Amino acid sequence: MPRSAHEAAHAGHAPAGQSAPGPASPASLAPRRGRPRSQEARAAVIAAAGALLEEGGLPLVTIEAVSARSGVGKPTIYRYWPNRLAVAIDAFAARMAHEVPPADLGDARSDLTEQVRRVAAFYATHAGTVLAQLLGATATDPAAAQQLRDRFLADRWAETTVMWQRALDRGEVRAGITPVVAIDVLFSPIIYRLLVGHAPIDPESATAIADAVLGGLLTPGPSAGGPSAGGPSAGGKA
Repeated sequence: MPRSAHEAAHAGHAPAGQSAPGPASPASLAPRRGRPRSQEARAAVIAAAGALLEEGGLPLVTIEAVSARSGVGKPTIYRYWPNRLAVAIDAFAARMAHEVPPADLGDARSDLTEQVRRVAAFYATHAGTVLAQLLGATATDPAAAQQLRDRFLADRWAETTVMWQRALDRGEVRAGITPVVAIDVLFSPIIYRLLVGHAPIDPESATAIADAVLGGLLTPGPSAGGPSAGGPSAGGKA
């Protein structure tokens, strides 16, 4: 009894009247290039939500609006985000990560002062309004507050912790102060000013805040005293 075409092909020859299949082409074996469609969809959603935040803040970021703007279906959006707040938080986090990179200028005073100035400059824009809206949305909702901590603040804390550890390794900051305490005292005044509105968060104010706080964070030495520390006094000789 003749074997089937499937058996013959796997045996290395084909039945009479049929040609044996050739080897697979390299193109058919090559892996697909480019980003997976899931990554493309996520990027489109983040971009759409970011644009909506810029245009009208948190109220504009609905799942329907994000879907319409991004071209990504609502079921796909819900596959990656539990609700509209999570989408907004991720979009806001992506914008801040892009616009406020961690400073690395060579010493603790310069790094931390510059980081405070960068954060203040970011929140002095419409981004400050969006942050206030996000904080308002989480004020009475513990689950939402946890989303904000996990999706936004955790990455910001991690970046500043790296800066703090770098300064600690160089002996420029006090060893008894934890990164959490340092982050709180450096950046909380900016958030307080943003929410209360009693004082500006311009570059000069940011520098003044950093100078006041760093006096208690830095170890004594040239970095703690600023550029002139260790140099000649006014009227003195070099």
